[in-house]
Amino acid sequence: MGAFGAALALASVTLFSAAALAQTYPTRPIRVVVAAAPGGSPDIISRLMGPRLAEALGQPIVIDNRAGASGRIAVEVAAKAAPDGHTLLMATSSQACVEVMSRNLQYQIVRDFSPISLVGTVTSVLLVTPSVPATSVRELVALAKSRPGAFKHGSSGPGSSSHLPAELFKIRTGTSILHVPYKSASPALVGLMAGEIDVMFNPITAVMSMIKTGKLRALGVTSLKRTALALDLPTISETIPGFEFLLWQSFVAPAKTPPDVLSKLNTAVIKVLNTPVVQKGMAAIGNEPGGTSRPELTAFVNDYMTQIREIVRISGVKLED
Repeated sequence: MGAFGAALALASVTLFSAAALAQTYPTRPIRVVVAAAPGGSPDIISRLMGPRLAEALGQPIVIDNRAGASGRIAVEVAAKAAPDGHTLLMATSSQACVEVMSRNLQYQIVRDFSPISLVGTVTSVLLVTPSVPATSVRELVALAKSRPGAFKHGSSGPGSSSHLPAELFKIRTGTSILHVPYKSASPALVGLMAGEIDVMFNPITAVMSMIKTGKLRALGVTSLKRTALALDLPTISETIPGFEFLLWQSFVAPAKTPPDVLSKLNTAVIKVLNTPVVQKGMAAIGNEPGGTSRPELTAFVNDYMTQIREIVRISGVKLED
């Protein structure tokens, strides 16, 4: 057999194997690698969806928590798994941000994984301490411009989900607001209520009670559309056109997973996301469920990472100051 014939035979075997895998998939339990300890949002969502995915796919779903190293451990474990659809990764916006701001990573999310579907998004809210004399985004921008460097914004640490939207806000408004990093979100919120800092971005569900009791004032949300969690709150984009910063979760599989397997997974994920129990459970933690096609997820992640790269380039933000 000549070289061409051997190559053709190999290609035929490969195509046959992929087709056979897709027809019989899944043949054993499916592992979902989660870069969070039990109780974190990605873990809660994975466990909420797990039994319904198991029913849709005909195999148990096993949650594999791999917390630590800002998500690097989980991503590396999943990236090295066999591309047969039996290992999935709950990929999040946090991992995308870490990739942009890190050097010498052993992986790239877009290169080393195949998209399945977006799972959900979380909107954050722009908060001010009640002593700040601003009741709208427009008033805050005017106040910050009139007193450059006088205001301070807090975060749960450099490069965190509470830091990056603030940097985007400063870039888009041309304001100078000093960054004050805390060890986590809780002390930062305490500092905001105490007036140690003036401004902070935070996922909305975690602060709804503080907003309702008047301990903090909410000026706008970071989604392009108003959130069902607080329809009375305007979007920041109503004042700053196009302003958007979302947290998100998605399902991906190791690169080279057969397309038919990915298609089967996409169908199952979207079906599960449309069930009332999953929608109710995700809403309870401030997550707006939203399945997508595989190409839509690719475009979404690429756009998100482009935005993060631009924030990092202009602001110079690093994971560690």
